[in-house]
Amino acid sequence: MLKTGIKKELMFFTRSFKMGGVIIAAIAFAIASPLLMKLSGMMINSLDNLNASDIENGVSINMTLESPSAKEFKEEKTVSMNPGDLMSVFGDENLAPLSILSAFGDTTSTFLLVFMIVTMSSAGGELKKRSMIIPQNAGLSTKLYVLPKFLVYPAAAALFSFLGIISAGMVTKLVFFSTFDLDIMKLLLIALIAAVYDAFMITLYFTLGLCTARAGIATIILYGGGAILSLLFTSFGADKFHPFALKNEAQNILMSGGSDINNIMTSGEADMVNIWGSIGVSLLIMILCYFITVFVISAKRVDNRGGEEINL
Repeated sequence: MLKTGIKKELMFFTRSFKMGGVIIAAIAFAIASPLLMKLSGMMINSLDNLNASDIENGVSINMTLESPSAKEFKEEKTVSMNPGDLMSVFGDENLAPLSILSAFGDTTSTFLLVFMIVTMSSAGGELKKRSMIIPQNAGLSTKLYVLPKFLVYPAAAALFSFLGIISAGMVTKLVFFSTFDLDIMKLLLIALIAAVYDAFMITLYFTLGLCTARAGIATIILYGGGAILSLLFTSFGADKFHPFALKNEAQNILMSGGSDINNIMTSGEADMVNIWGSIGVSLLIMILCYFITVFVISAKRVDNRGGEEINL
């Protein structure tokens, strides 16, 4: 029965170009981010209204450097740079990691929105249309109805996110081939973080959608609420051992090193304990979401009445 349920979800996911749309979105973000970053650098470096040899045009910048992974570190510094230093910030060696970071941001935000929209029918649409009443009355248990969804869709989101980040790293290497040294281990870790985060968000999405039979509302709540929760956790210093801490750690991984932009955008070293702890907490929450969904759906009374009463 479980095998049949998985086949049914795969059929629903692959029909009507749903999976194709998700794949296109993942590929588009992987290619667009490095290309746009390269184009931005070329446009900025082509400006000839700044003279790098003119020392009198130097500027002083006051900034507060604060690490998202260590709130106790907060220091105000004055950075003096001439136009040549300012232009060097937009060099290929600095824009390359930002390309992957941009792709990571698209994969953990816009890509999730696309994935949620194309899977609305599976995340509550069936219950809203009462199309599962006959299978459930014929013996399909709630567990076997819910489990295939929690296996297929989070796994699909994780797979496409992982491959998207890997592709973004490869495209970045091709675009910035002369100045960017691709660290495979860092790229794999960032891809793993994106995969776990997206799988976590899709699991929450299916939990809300199936429990409320309102997939559209669940999409709005998660797409807007994810960014708000991440900002709130960071603002209050709660940046350890939860799924939203993974996004900060991905930035720490990418910005670690000796580049010029790292000296300006100080984000601290990546905390591997926090990364693996947050991944573990995310997996535990995903398992808990499955049991919550099964409990809520099982507690609902099956309503097999039509929209109108039939008078005999």
